[in-house]
Formats: sequence, structure tokens, C-alpha cells
Amino acid sequence: MALLEVKDLNLWYGEKHTLRDINFSLQEREILCIVGESGSGKSSILYSILQLLPKNAKVSGEIIFEGKNLINLSEKEMRSIRSSKIGIVFQEPSAYLDPLFTVGSQLSETAIAHLSLRNVKDYVVDKMKKAGIPSAEKRYYAYPHHLSGGLKQRVCIANAIMCNPKIVLADEPTTALDVSVQKRILSLLRRMKEDGTSVILVTHDFGVVAECGDRVIVLKDGEILEEGDVFKIFDSPRHSYTKMLIKSAVDMV
Repeated sequence: MALLEVKDLNLWYGEKHTLRDINFSLQEREILCIVGESGSGKSSILYSILQLLPKNAKVSGEIIFEGKNLINLSEKEMRSIRSSKIGIVFQEPSAYLDPLFTVGSQLSETAIAHLSLRNVKDYVVDKMKKAGIPSAEKRYYAYPHHLSGGLKQRVCIANAIMCNPKIVLADEPTTALDVSVQKRILSLLRRMKEDGTSVILVTHDFGVVAECGDRVIVLKDGEILEEGDVFKIFDSPRHSYTKMLIKSAVDMV
């Protein structure tokens, strides 16, 4: 049985029809990649799952998680799911992290909101270590501006896994990072899968898909062009757009 099922998902921002009849499922211990160019609607799928949409958005269809259609849930019900059962890593960590508060205080806020803990600091530091943050005890007291882009992204990953969610949504987590840092971030996503967390990874880069994906969805202009096992898509892509994306990734190697 699928962990998450998206059925006939349509999304409008005002009059703009951004997502059209999106259908897919996410299995347990799976990394599902959604790949496409900027503006294809990739991030909108993630925001629809967590109902993090602007007020002018209109959504229809079903997003089934634990027997419930997330689209029909109230904001209060969604707050009990965000972070605790479905975590998210946003594309730009600097925009997500508050510069006025230490890393530790921001991560502790997530832990306290959803968990009953005797020692919050020790728990948060352990999650920071699992997210690959070196000298985690020291960086618990650091401010975001003290950290590199790669470390900020790992802080966001630590926040996403803070409550041991069943699913982590990752929105272009390797954008603007150098190759060595990118590889470490993708290694963390693979480790999440090994630990039992399923991941939906949004990217524009088929090189990232090859690095860690199990299945891939190719999205263009809000529509799914093709979907399948990563190896099958690489070996025999059906759509010319998919072939172009794969060629672009190969040319960059």
C-alpha cells in the first residue's frame, strides 16, 4: 500500500492553471524525484501536499495520507501533520532561517512544538549530527550568518527530520551548492531512506536524479510527461523533453 497517493490534483493560482491532473504515489523507503525546468510546477506539488498555498490558490483532487485527504483538512489538522509526519526542506535556507535567533533555538522550537522531551538540547544536537553538521554542540549556539550555505541547508534537513517524519519533501536542496557539498546533501537523503523515511525530491537536474532516485516523474508546464523507474527512464526515455533533460545532465559531467 502506498504511503502517499496523489489523485487528479489540479491547482490554480488565480486564473492560472498551474497543475493539471497530477497522479502519482510514494512508497515506503523510496526516493521519488520530480524533475523539470523552472516554472514547471514542481514546488507547487510539494506546497499542495502540505497545504502551504497562497490565499488565491484553488486546489482540487485528492492527496491521501494515512487514510485522509489532506486537501480537506483544516489548518489546525495540517499543523499536526507538518514537521511531525511530513517534513520539508525549502530551496533557500537563508530565507527560512531567522537571522535573529540561534540555530539551536530555532530547531528546539520545532522539537518542543511536537515532542515531549526531557532534554531538548541533547535531542536537537543528535539530530544535527544525523544531518551531517560537524561540531554540532558548538553550532547549536551559532547564528545562521555564521554558517556556510551547505551548513544552513543541513540545519534545514535537521529541522525536517526533527520529529522522525514518515515523509520528507525536499525542494531543490542542492541548488547553488558546490559539487562536493551537493554530494553530501544527497548522501543524507539516501541515509534518510535507509532509516525508513520516504523522500520526494524536486530538482531540475537529472544528474541529481541519477545520484539518489528510485523513481522519477518528468513534469512540464504542470503536466506529467512520463514516470518510471530511474534506470528505465535513463535507458529508454519516451519523450523528447526527457531526452533533452538527460542530455543536459550528461553534457555537464
